[in-house]
Amino acid sequence: MNARISMKLVLVFFAFVLTLAGTSAASAQPGEFVKGVLQPLADGFPNRAITMVNADDPGSRDGIAVRAMQAALKGISPVPMLVSDEPEPSAIGTFPKLRDLASREGGNEGYYPLAVSMFGLVTDLSAEPIEKELGMNLTDLNMVILQDEIPYCAVQRKNAPWGATFADMVKYAKANPGKVRYMSNQVGSATDIACEWVLQQLGAKVKKIPQQSIMAALSVLGAGEGDFTMCPTSYVGPHVQAGRIDLTMFMGESVPSPFDKDPTIVSSKALGLPGVPMGASDGFAVPKNVSQAHIDWLFKLFKAGASTDVYKQREKSIMGLMVKIRDPADCNKLKYTLFDFADPVVRSLGMHWEQQQKK
Repeated sequence: MNARISMKLVLVFFAFVLTLAGTSAASAQPGEFVKGVLQPLADGFPNRAITMVNADDPGSRDGIAVRAMQAALKGISPVPMLVSDEPEPSAIGTFPKLRDLASREGGNEGYYPLAVSMFGLVTDLSAEPIEKELGMNLTDLNMVILQDEIPYCAVQRKNAPWGATFADMVKYAKANPGKVRYMSNQVGSATDIACEWVLQQLGAKVKKIPQQSIMAALSVLGAGEGDFTMCPTSYVGPHVQAGRIDLTMFMGESVPSPFDKDPTIVSSKALGLPGVPMGASDGFAVPKNVSQAHIDWLFKLFKAGASTDVYKQREKSIMGLMVKIRDPADCNKLKYTLFDFADPVVRSLGMHWEQQQKK
């Protein structure tokens, strides 16, 4: 009798174990997180390392960002996450690189996500004959995610005669056309296009004095030889800390911390302009033919990485950077919105590639 009872208990125990095992196996669904690790899809993707490609130097903003993502994805990705620095000699290197990645084994499956900065890419399509020479356009910019946002900001020289705010400068520029000296980052650069758009919308007339780079424009401004410029927030730290310039306005819907505590600093939306996020919106894109299922999986992976404390440390180390996650649908909508804002400005500057080829 005891032997039979014992045997029944053994059988019940094994049935219980098998039930638990079946439940565990059922919960480990493809494409879902199990114990913090994102599981591959049912089609097997990914079954080998994923390589994040940086089409710039290792120390560039993109190079630093992909390495931050690589560190954040340890213990989250089911496969190794590699980084490949592949600087492109061309100023429009992102589009040729996307075409190159599509030709690699696994490129059209999503094994080579490319680090991109959206606003610069969108303006490239207006300023350079990308579509004519490469046959590529915004449909080829197949976005996975935007996770970093470094808004462009307007800065002015210390003790400006018109006052401390951007509205004060606009009022002065309207009353004194051509007297405010705008030290632009070249002519037709992404920051110049953003600034020209603001000036056109607000009806301010200024004297543009092009500089070779953002750093040069800020140096001239800091020396008091210029009045204002626009640049990514990440460039202004040393000049602000040295007390050589003042921040007055951020492009977008809001003013990032810690500048939001200063009442003299406003967002472009607060000035009555559309709150379009003009700036360094950074993320990842893949070639045009990557399936939506693989894009959605990559988004889920990068979103998890960008949500870690490791990755969010970037907000503390890079002035003005905000970790703001946009999904593929939002990213692809934004690229057309930015193009619709930028293209008319490029044409008004006479810098559109079609205008250049007619000369």
